[in-house]
Amino acid sequence: MKLFLRQACASLTLSFVISTTAYTQIALEKCKFLGNVIGSGVPTSFSTYWNQVTPENSGKWGSVEATRNSMNWAGLDVAYNFAQANNYPFKQHTFVWGQQQPAWLTTLMADTSIPQEERYAQVRAEVEEWIRQFCERYPNTDMIDVVNEPFHATPVYDLALGTGWNWVIWAFEKARQYCPNAKLLLNDYNIINNDGTTNNYLALINLLKAQNLIDGIGIQCHRFEVERAPVTQLKSNLDKLATSGLPIYISEFDIGNLDNASTGNSTTDDNVQLEIMQRVFPVLWEHPAVYGITVWGYLQGQTWQSTANLLRADGSERPALTWLKNYVPSKPGGSFCLTTSINTLNENVEVFPNPAATGNGILVVSQKYGSLVVRDLHGKTIVNLSLQPSQQQVVKIAIPGVYLFNFYISGARILKKVIVY
Repeated sequence: MKLFLRQACASLTLSFVISTTAYTQIALEKCKFLGNVIGSGVPTSFSTYWNQVTPENSGKWGSVEATRNSMNWAGLDVAYNFAQANNYPFKQHTFVWGQQQPAWLTTLMADTSIPQEERYAQVRAEVEEWIRQFCERYPNTDMIDVVNEPFHATPVYDLALGTGWNWVIWAFEKARQYCPNAKLLLNDYNIINNDGTTNNYLALINLLKAQNLIDGIGIQCHRFEVERAPVTQLKSNLDKLATSGLPIYISEFDIGNLDNASTGNSTTDDNVQLEIMQRVFPVLWEHPAVYGITVWGYLQGQTWQSTANLLRADGSERPALTWLKNYVPSKPGGSFCLTTSINTLNENVEVFPNPAATGNGILVVSQKYGSLVVRDLHGKTIVNLSLQPSQQQVVKIAIPGVYLFNFYISGARILKKVIVY
């Protein structure tokens, strides 16, 4: 459990020791993280701004095993070890993706001199070995993009894993087997800016959820997805995804010029970036189902969208970064993550005692049909049950801590923080 999350969400009743390091991360002591990517090395300014880590290219299979059975963990080691040393959440990106996959795997898949059944078996073994070795080397990984861009970049070896969506299910099954303590995520782009794709994405998510294989939803939110999308559409589709009951992670967020185009003699336009940031970021950050945002790069000359940098080469901040530094801390702390209809909770359910002692049981009385999902502050599901109207149900939690009781009633989520001592 990450200390900054503990401190932020525990609120007034519990206190925790937090780091005395003089860093001023933008989302310090917030329930939600604001992270960034790490490439081959850690920028000296990283901990000045960000408090979550995702490896950039170094986490992709094609980077780790460019040569069959020769693993290059160097870049991943840098990102993972930095996250561990600073107690930042670490998300792996990614296990299965149709881009940046090993070239030798493409060759193996196309080798018709090997009977198909044997060839497919070899491919499955290689994918499984990749997942297993990662999980063994990085056991404290918090989150994993198990499959990246299933709608846009199907791997060439998908049929070796299964037909239809079975290749996605197979990948999640292996990730669950070898990384049982990590939160497993699906990740894709052009989701919340497209109503139809959101519907299709939710259908795939619910397919995985029915088999208890998914713990969170990743949506990329790159510049080209959100810069022209109406904020009402973004919010509406976030609401739609939230009906799954799963936390949402904005996984690859960047803002630059419209169309990433150069303007005059400059490649960046501060005013355009700031306007888009001020319009889009609050919709994502303030949504109660969004548990964190990862910005996809911030250093000039090191962002894949060339106009999306937030820090200039001379170390000065662009206005959009300065605005972020003021906006995020201005929002309430621990209660910020619990803003969904808490005051109307007793109209729907009753929960007592709170605080509760371990093992004694927490009594839940439902006034309406619905469901209850209890999660710890890592997002791990502890309890998942259906509610019956006017009936009492007892929830027992064995480990002391702060838990979020997520009630899903009539399509809405209602949250209750419960302390167990």
